[in-house]
Amino acid sequence: MDTITTNKQKVLSFYKQIVGQRKAELIPEFIIENYKQHNPTVKQGREGITEMINYLKTLPPPPEGAKSPIVRAIQDGDFVVTHLDVQFMGKRMAVIDLFKLKDGMLIEHWDAIQPLPDESGKTVTATNGTTGIDHHASAESSKLIVEQFYKAVVDKQPADPFIDKAYLEHDASVITSGKGLAGYLANSEMSVKVHRIIAEGDFVVVQSQLNKQYKAFMFYEIFRVANNKIAEHWSAEQAIPDGVKPEDMF
Repeated sequence: MDTITTNKQKVLSFYKQIVGQRKAELIPEFIIENYKQHNPTVKQGREGITEMINYLKTLPPPPEGAKSPIVRAIQDGDFVVTHLDVQFMGKRMAVIDLFKLKDGMLIEHWDAIQPLPDESGKTVTATNGTTGIDHHASAESSKLIVEQFYKAVVDKQPADPFIDKAYLEHDASVITSGKGLAGYLANSEMSVKVHRIIAEGDFVVVQSQLNKQYKAFMFYEIFRVANNKIAEHWSAEQAIPDGVKPEDMF
């Protein structure tokens, strides 16, 4: 089995056994001792994960046969990204997690968590849409399209040529703006600093810092590329807490 598949399977097993089944005793099999955590609400190292699982143990377990919250999983070398639709304590949230692995162990984690409104009855929601990865598509080509799109946005050049006419938008802020993704990101009151671009097949993940309304946000996006155009887009954004240096979040 190749390393990439192993990394994705390791992350999915982590969700199932540690988070879902709350087997804190298995943490040393998944996470290195000095695990680096970029979520400021969780302690560093194994201690932070152990505390989180011990807290989950105090809550009712997920119902038997409950649907997995993991909607998408994307891998690129040592990086694995998951897109989740989570119901927790009566709230629904979109979560995009980014893990880095080394030698089959989780060594670093970043995330963005965005509360979601009630979307019942909506055809397009924050997390629905295409889930399967087209492994016949070139990850490098998909990544290049998104890189070119972002270069156009940052350089204030027309970015619409990179968007498919039948493009499907899942980000409520973009939909509400009525400007489409290129127009939304080109807003003079916003700026984006891209930190990482990760791709598998036709799916591309962008981890960036979004500055808007004098505030810094963690901004995680998932793009689906088809016929050399951006065909679908999801995101999760979370304000960087006051007192936290934005660079520590990335």
